[in-house]
Amino acid sequence: MKILSVSTATNHLSVALNEDQQVIVEKNERDERNHSKHLDPLIEEILKENKLTLNDIDRFAVAIGPGSYTGLRIGITTVKMFASILNKEVVGISTLQALAKGVKEPALVITGLDARNDNYFAAGYISGDIPKNVIPDGHYNIDVLIKAIQEYAAQNKVNKIIFVGSGLEKRDEKIKTLDIPYEYGTDEQNVIHAGLIGQLAVDAEPVDPDKLLPRYLRRTQAEVDWHKKTGKPFEPDSHYVEEV
Repeated sequence: MKILSVSTATNHLSVALNEDQQVIVEKNERDERNHSKHLDPLIEEILKENKLTLNDIDRFAVAIGPGSYTGLRIGITTVKMFASILNKEVVGISTLQALAKGVKEPALVITGLDARNDNYFAAGYISGDIPKNVIPDGHYNIDVLIKAIQEYAAQNKVNKIIFVGSGLEKRDEKIKTLDIPYEYGTDEQNVIHAGLIGQLAVDAEPVDPDKLLPRYLRRTQAEVDWHKKTGKPFEPDSHYVEEV
């Protein structure tokens, strides 16, 4: 099964072609912050180099969040369009699970993306071929995240923690209070790789392209402003996402 995978969730752009679990090719651009211009050329480059067309792809996969609001929409809209037009399968993969898959050694993997003001999009996973989620993907203040790790560690044997993603090393003084051996991820582990998304996509359940939506894990500023202005309750993400 040929899988084309995309991550536009952060400032790191990644596109990969997999044949089942084998990563055929992965191309990455770091800190470009211009995914709308660079995504399609990267896809075209990968297909051309491997003498393929979009119609040769069996399944599309994309990081659905958390991450940059604009970035997520770019990647998700692109694969939704491909899957809808070509009648192909599509799956969404948690950004945080994709980060956890980059860790090969046995550990509790805390994946996090800096959300500013001591807040993180974060989760806890047990490393493995398909990382097992043990602390739910969420939007956490650092103190709440530390408490969640402590509660999990108190009920489970945790010999080592590996922190991957962005910004967690800035909170090292708080992390030390866990009193559990830990380390931070390498540069390669700290970014999202489309090849790993493709590997997770092999066993993931395909969804209707119209139901593939971003998982922001917190309200956008536009939603907050709308709520303040109207007084109406927040609605499902699908009410705020443009259909393609």
